[in-house]
Amino acid sequence: DLTLSNNTFGFKLFQELQKEEADMNIFISPMSVATALSMTVNGADGQTKADMMATLEQNGLTIEQANAGFQQLLTLLPALDPAVQLQLANSIWYRQGFPVRQEFLNVNQEFYDSEVAALDFAAPAAKDIINGWVKDNTNNLIESIISGEIEPDVVMYLINAIYFKGAWLHEFDPEDTYTDNFRLEDGSTTEVDMMNMGQTFFPYFANETFQAIDLAYGDSVFSMSILLPNPGHTVDEVIGQLNTDNWEQWTQSFEYSELFFSMPKFEMKYEKSLIKPLTNLGMGIAFGPGADFTNIADAGLMIDEVLHKSFIEVNEEGTEAAAVTAVVIVETSVPLIPAFKADHPFVFIIRENQTNSVLFIGKMMNPNE
Repeated sequence: DLTLSNNTFGFKLFQELQKEEADMNIFISPMSVATALSMTVNGADGQTKADMMATLEQNGLTIEQANAGFQQLLTLLPALDPAVQLQLANSIWYRQGFPVRQEFLNVNQEFYDSEVAALDFAAPAAKDIINGWVKDNTNNLIESIISGEIEPDVVMYLINAIYFKGAWLHEFDPEDTYTDNFRLEDGSTTEVDMMNMGQTFFPYFANETFQAIDLAYGDSVFSMSILLPNPGHTVDEVIGQLNTDNWEQWTQSFEYSELFFSMPKFEMKYEKSLIKPLTNLGMGIAFGPGADFTNIADAGLMIDEVLHKSFIEVNEEGTEAAAVTAVVIVETSVPLIPAFKADHPFVFIIRENQTNSVLFIGKMMNPNE
C-alpha cells in the first residue's frame, strides 16, 4: 500500500535528519520528497531502480503500482475537504535539444500530471521560469529552488510542490494570546507568543513517553497531531519511536478529553540537501557515476542533488505550509566510460608483441622512492 510506503519512508527520512540536526528545527514534506523521487524512478533501471524503490519502501510494489498509487493520491487528497486548500503540482524541465525518451515524459504526464517543458538552460530566463513555477505553486511561500546559475552539466529538473492552507476547526482568540516562556531542552527559556484555548474537547492520549493532542482543520479531514514529551523525556526519544505500527496505534488511541490547551504561534523556514540522508537510506548508487538512468536517455546520467525547501506558519486562524523538492539530473562527466587511474601500486611489463617476449618486468610500489 503506497500510503504505508510513503509514511515508512517519511519517518525514516525524518529520523536521518534528526541524527544530523538534533538541536535544530526541522520541517519536511515526505509526500513531496517521495513524489519527486518516484517520478525519477521511472527513468531508472537495474540496481539504481531497485535501490531507489527500496529506499522509498516500495519493495512490495511494481513501478506501475507505485505510479497508479500516486495518481490516486494526487487526485484524491486535494478534493477531500473543500474547507482546506491542498495543492500538489509536478513539473519536469529539461535542457533544450537533450534527447529525452518520450516514454519517460509520457508516464510522468499521465500518472503525475506533470508539466513538461524544454528550456535553454544557458539563458538566464530559464532559472526565472522554473523559480516562477515554484512560487506560483506554493502561493509565494517559497520563492525559488535554483539559486545560482544552472550548471552546464544539468540536463533535467524534476520538481514537486505541495501547498496546504487550513483554518482550525476551533480557532484561537487572538485576545487570549500572550507572551509566555518556552522551555528549551537545555533548561533555558525563550519568550514566545502563546496561543490559548479555554476548556474545549480535543482528541487526546498519553503514554509513558509523551502526551498527544489532535487539532482538526476545516471539516476534520486534516489535522495536526502534537506529540509533547513528558518530563524527563526528549523530542529525540519521541522521534525514535516514529514508525508506521506506532503511528497506527497512536492515531487510534485518541479519545475526546476536556482540556485547556496552549501552543506557540510560530513560523519556520527549512532548506536541506537530502543526498546524505538518502544515501544512508540505501540509494547512494543514484548519486554516482554508476547510476543507471537509461530510461530517461541513453547518456550517462546521475542525480546531482535532491533539494528540499519548506515553510510553515501556525497562528490563531490555522496553518499555511508549503514544500518543494527538486531532483537535479546531470550528465556524468564522461558518459559511461570507465576510468583507469593508476593511483596505487601496479605491475608493468614491457614486451615484444609478435612473439610476446617479455623484455622487462617490474612493479611500482612508491613513485617517490
